[in-house]
Amino acid sequence: MNILIVGSTGEVGNQLLQAAQQQKSINHIYTFVRNTNDEEHDKTTSITIDFDDITSLETIDVDAVFCCLGTTIKKAGSKSQFEKVDYEYVVSIGEYAKRCGAKQFHVVSANGADATSRIFYSATKGKMEDSIKSLNLPSTYIYRPALLDSERKEKRFGERIAVVLFRIINPLLIGSLKRYASIKVEKVASGMLTRSLKPEQGFHIIESNHI
Repeated sequence: MNILIVGSTGEVGNQLLQAAQQQKSINHIYTFVRNTNDEEHDKTTSITIDFDDITSLETIDVDAVFCCLGTTIKKAGSKSQFEKVDYEYVVSIGEYAKRCGAKQFHVVSANGADATSRIFYSATKGKMEDSIKSLNLPSTYIYRPALLDSERKEKRFGERIAVVLFRIINPLLIGSLKRYASIKVEKVASGMLTRSLKPEQGFHIIESNHI
């Protein structure tokens, strides 16, 4: 199986890339990056692209496409820039996957995604999901992780506090509340890769507690 990972320098994307490189059933991995990546793996090819011009990209031979793109309004600088990354870029990657003839599309969304939400972040994620669904790819998986638990160095103070807090209260979240428990980035990546090895047809939304 040949795959494409978009967002391989992010938390989930990087974990997914490392796991995919060790998976024997994956023959080749392509990644889309903004800048040239000198650290190549023997079965990984990094392609430098302009995310504002995805429509001009030549197609590649891939069976599955994984989109792990995502930012925050604070990091993006504005709501419009956030929407460009988390909606426009993601949908463009979905359209590209369809042009390539990919049978699978896996995308990281967020807990609480809802196009009708009054919360801009959640509404943007929900709108993205609706647009991806309309592409009617053979097998589509939407993953809605809750707070991502990782050890990345650039984690902000407030985020670190939230991660530590959730590590304490996670065991108390039972039943329907489990979907709000924080989740390890490794688990998200593993869940995505596992489902890609035995994909089911149709459109699937995977809530955080089922990843």
